[in-house]
Amino acid sequence: MTPQQRFELIVSRQGRFKWGDTYVPSTLAVPREAPKGSRISRLNSRKLGRTLHVLSTPERIFTQLALYHPDILDIHEQKMLSPVTTGHPLRGHPLTIGTFPAPLRGTLEIAHEIGFKHYEITISGSDGVRRKMPFPYQGDLLLFMKDRAGSPYAVNWSVKDVREAFTERRRSSAKTPVQQKKDRDHAQLRAKLEAEYYASAGIRTVQVSMDMIDPVVIANLDLLFAMHGLPVTHDTQLMEDFSCAVQEAFTDGVTVAQVAIQYGTRWGSRDQFLARVYQDIWNRKLAVNLFKPILIDHPLSSEESDVLSVYGGLFEEFEK
Repeated sequence: MTPQQRFELIVSRQGRFKWGDTYVPSTLAVPREAPKGSRISRLNSRKLGRTLHVLSTPERIFTQLALYHPDILDIHEQKMLSPVTTGHPLRGHPLTIGTFPAPLRGTLEIAHEIGFKHYEITISGSDGVRRKMPFPYQGDLLLFMKDRAGSPYAVNWSVKDVREAFTERRRSSAKTPVQQKKDRDHAQLRAKLEAEYYASAGIRTVQVSMDMIDPVVIANLDLLFAMHGLPVTHDTQLMEDFSCAVQEAFTDGVTVAQVAIQYGTRWGSRDQFLARVYQDIWNRKLAVNLFKPILIDHPLSSEESDVLSVYGGLFEEFEK
């Protein structure tokens, strides 16, 4: 795909998005589009009703953490940063009707102010004339949340594998001191560009990295997400009764797998009852400690620290 084709594809997907449309990210998690060497994933979210496209392991981890939050309204992954002034990402959302959220300043204007050389490409117009055009950057995860009053807000997550990656691009490459300085300056100015872009509309940017999250929490979220959308065909009331029985077993220190086996023996489809256990944990109906491995054939540990309290600062908006 040529740079011009890539430019046109991004703009066609993102340039006219409005709430009510199905969101399509700038880059899909498919081999022909994702950067070479990416660890792509497609996550089917039951809550959002669509597939999310993530381009790295850290993005997958933080997408699952965001989806675990009960106040998440939506996530826009691989969101285009508009080179020119554009509307607030929440403009037109049903919960913002009657309000006028501030627009986003274009990245071209901000880049000029901070001394960052904006990436440009040369494209051929329909008139045959070749012109320089600013190529749109893209963010990682733009979260749309609901506050305690029910009002929506957005938080931008910039995602890396380790904290140090925010301060220097291509950290693992061998470089001269001159090239290292250039890569450090580029990474820091690129981060500043994105932060100021979203700040212009009152949106906080948070730099998140995989090394911030407990590895056990990561493994548990992986497990729970894989089970959260599995279909259940048993009667709704039967499954509610099962969830109550699981809660009692959990409280009494009995292995919840035993309850699933008992129900499966009587009603069939044991795997559906096992899946329901994980779904109740994912939906925060069963207060299990996510900082310890979830082993349902052993007594489960009660929650000591809520994951969303420990990592709650990542979801906060700018102070009003």
